[in-house]
Amino acid sequence: MLAGIFLHATMVQEVHLTLFDLIARISSNFRMGAFFAVAGLLSLYAIRKHSADTWLTRRVFQIGFPTIFGLFVLAPIMSICLSWHWYGSAVPSLPALGWWHFWFLLDLLLYAPITWWLYRTDRRGGLFASIDAWVEAKRPSVTLTILGVGVVTTILVQLIVALAMLAGPYQNAVWTLHQIVSFAPLYLFGLVLAGSPALFRRVTARTGPALTVLALVFTLCLASRLLPGGSDGLFATPMSPLNVITASLCPPAVTVLILRSALTIRETPPLFRRIADASFTIYMLHFPIILLLDMLLDPLRLDPYAAYALTVGLAGWLSYLAHRLIVRRSAIAALLLNGVNPGKPRTVAAE
Repeated sequence: MLAGIFLHATMVQEVHLTLFDLIARISSNFRMGAFFAVAGLLSLYAIRKHSADTWLTRRVFQIGFPTIFGLFVLAPIMSICLSWHWYGSAVPSLPALGWWHFWFLLDLLLYAPITWWLYRTDRRGGLFASIDAWVEAKRPSVTLTILGVGVVTTILVQLIVALAMLAGPYQNAVWTLHQIVSFAPLYLFGLVLAGSPALFRRVTARTGPALTVLALVFTLCLASRLLPGGSDGLFATPMSPLNVITASLCPPAVTVLILRSALTIRETPPLFRRIADASFTIYMLHFPIILLLDMLLDPLRLDPYAAYALTVGLAGWLSYLAHRLIVRRSAIAALLLNGVNPGKPRTVAAE
């Protein structure tokens, strides 16, 4: 999630550079999908430490307050900054409303009942034990498992594309639904991996299947260049076919590689623990800070690369400082930015 700083800092640069396009492409193909898969995995681990109802209540509280604060306080601030940047007027406007920075919180709220239901279903009927038994008996192909998650995601996103094409002037509004639909299979993938130790062991045993899927996607992209007229039409917009395919197939493969790498880590250095503790605050604040920095730096007309590096560094540092100096010391700030219950002892900012 913290890689969003590198993506969002490109959005305020008024030039199209290969590096910025590459960062955007990497983000759309890897970052958010892998985040939701890992979020699903961690959610099931967390619900097992509490009763299902207690976890669901805590989850809604923990995510709900930052969502409300983000949508009704930070989003208008972002809108003012964007309106000033685009229109020269510091008046909030709907096209510039920064609600889309917080859509992932809405997804997590919507997915929480799914986690609750699957956990209750497993407790009543041994759902994950059945999956374990099937994996042990059938030993499914890991490559096909990864591709299966990607194909289901592709189909769901293509359905949203078809609906958006029929929506006329409401096309963009309908298209935003893909941010909910497209990550649901990945979240479920993470849930099943957490619930089925046999499947988890099987998919993380080797890197070959995940790398094979990524190689297939890379080959597909290269082959598209051989088509008459190149592949510009296939990548022209987020709804273009190859953009949908690559953004659907890559995340489950990357998730497997991330989980396999995590298994090799025996101890987390203190610096990374502090950054992890501040991660929720950093995500909530870094984009508004980037927009404010852009308003300050834009009159200087710096080299785009210099402006980008300065924006990334300052946004990350200021967001981290806000966590250390404000959120950790203020119960109200911790509630609004991290969803921490003021009435309970604080451990980690975000579960």
